Amino acid sequence: MESLKSEALSYLKTALDNPDATFRDGQWEAIARLIDHRERLLVVQRTGWGKSLVYFLATRLLRHQGAGPTLLISPLLALMRNQIQAAQRINIQAATINSSNSEEWSIIEQQLLAGSIDILLISPERLANQDFLDNVMMHTKKLVY
Repeated sequence: MESLKSEALSYLKTALDNPDATFRDGQWEAIARLIDHRERLLVVQRTGWGKSLVYFLATRLLRHQGAGPTLLISPLLALMRNQIQAAQRINIQAATINSSNSEEWSIIEQQLLAGSIDILLISPERLANQDFLDNVMMHTKKLVY
């Protein structure tokens, strides 16, 4: 587990572009629970604490172990754009299915099923959309951790 923590810390430093970066209280513990127990996790912390990094780092480590993509529910479109950019800094292939990119949904669904997307960001209302549940969630439930 220490080697995974070292690897995660290396990714954290890259993501933050800070060679002196360290985990905040609770960040590594959340990542470890995701990796060790494959638990679903809800992290409630203040803005700027690094919740997205918890999910991104865990996704990166889990994908190295052969796990499927991660589903991240994110409340704001602007936040999703920022999260996708942050994920890309540590070579995580991220995509979003939301109300502003419906013309891309079929391409993203194909990429997801092909395993070329590491993390899919959706807004909470996507979970109330039957078409989304039928066309994405039902076909990927074996992949999502």
